[in-house]
Amino acid sequence: MAKRALTKYNILIIAFAALGSLTFGYSNMIIGSTLGQPTFVDYFHVNRGGNADKITGAMNGIYTGGGFLGALFSAWTADQYGRKKTIFLGALLATIGGGITAGAMNLAMFLVFRFVNGWGIGMLLSLVPLYQSEVSPPHNRGLMVGFHGVLVTIGYCGGSWIGFGFYFLSGLNGAQWRLPLAIQAIPPLLCCCSILVLPESPRWLIAQDRAEEALAIVRRLHHDPKDPDDAYAVREYHQILQQHEIDRKFNVSWYELFAKPSYRKRMIIGFVVLFGAQTTGTTVIANYGPQLYSTLGFDSTLQLLLNAIYATIALVGNFFNAFTLDHVGRVKALKMGWLGDLACLVGECIALSVYERTASRPAAVACVVFLFAHIFCFAFNIDVTTYVYTSEIFPNHIRSKGMAWSISAYFAALIVYLQVAPTAFNTIGWKFYLVFILALAAFITPLFFYCPETKGLSLEEIGRLFGDEATDIALDGPSRLDDKLGMGRDVEMMEPVHDEGEE
Repeated sequence: MAKRALTKYNILIIAFAALGSLTFGYSNMIIGSTLGQPTFVDYFHVNRGGNADKITGAMNGIYTGGGFLGALFSAWTADQYGRKKTIFLGALLATIGGGITAGAMNLAMFLVFRFVNGWGIGMLLSLVPLYQSEVSPPHNRGLMVGFHGVLVTIGYCGGSWIGFGFYFLSGLNGAQWRLPLAIQAIPPLLCCCSILVLPESPRWLIAQDRAEEALAIVRRLHHDPKDPDDAYAVREYHQILQQHEIDRKFNVSWYELFAKPSYRKRMIIGFVVLFGAQTTGTTVIANYGPQLYSTLGFDSTLQLLLNAIYATIALVGNFFNAFTLDHVGRVKALKMGWLGDLACLVGECIALSVYERTASRPAAVACVVFLFAHIFCFAFNIDVTTYVYTSEIFPNHIRSKGMAWSISAYFAALIVYLQVAPTAFNTIGWKFYLVFILALAAFITPLFFYCPETKGLSLEEIGRLFGDEATDIALDGPSRLDDKLGMGRDVEMMEPVHDEGEE
């Protein structure tokens, strides 16, 4: 597939949609810094009595529970009302939840609107990469959808440094924690405004029999002065249209997603990739970073500083991951990242066990080094890749359901891990890392035997990797998939696999 230059229009669309990604990153990270702010701890009595760990777990658990439900809810709204309106609704809920959380007067109010915030975040996390994948050029889709991961990490990094900066602001009736929480309402508010002027997904428009609108958008997305007739855009339009005609005859119920083998394989991969990414323990470390550094004997200032440095490493890594993913490949990046994180978790487990026995400073430093090496492996290989890969493996007619399922698996993992983490770290210490080590080792296996590589293929061509009936229209001569399978273009269409129970 001949590479075509990205336009400013392509980049602006992706960047403005990624404001939803920034929302997720900041909201996810700011709670970690907030839990390290003395005035927040005192206001909600997080440090008093035997319920402190339960309160901390609830603050994270209620948020991820909202995210889980929001992700599933987005599957219906995305198909029924479109990608843009779903992103708008998610951003609106995140704005309301984030703003009122900052002004919470009691714990109940804080938890209720943190749930609302989480619901909106779940919708954004599911829909932003989906939307980006559907409006991106095939040859640069890794980079374009990679903006989602990059903006997520900018949010993480911003939340960490803002939390660190506000640590030095005391008094002023809770400004130390209220203002950082209030800032989380700004990105989704901007997203609400920007999404209104962005184009709708042409693939969704075609599914709604609005072909003329879809063609106009595809022309605008791929317009090139060297191609005055927009021949490339027209070919992609006909590719999408033909694939829609093939797909529309199939049942797309939730039952069918697990009953049809080619769909079921995708659902398993989506679960493995997103749930598996959380078995690395990365989000647990990010959300409870200050508490982890506290157990290693570091003071409050250094706790927040180390947390911010951790997020900064993630930011650099995500940029690298986004810009190299179209060259390295999705599955290869995941393999390298998960194996690297597994090694770092083993090192962290050993170092922490030594520290708990000896309380030695070198062991504490070793723990920090392994945590930083861990985020290095994750950010440089995994974070961007998970969203790119899961957003492109599902065919157009089930993509919203597939992404909703995958993202809900992500939140399901967080519900489990974030809820139990405070108690687990306080009671079993280094042994808690054994859970991540064993789980991650189990999740790595499918990457080597079950997950096909998708780089360089259009969304419509990817279906052929799973044995689906697919369009025979190529964007630029023989596709990379034909080369991979040893097929020439004299074969009009790959023979479809007729699954059990399919008419």
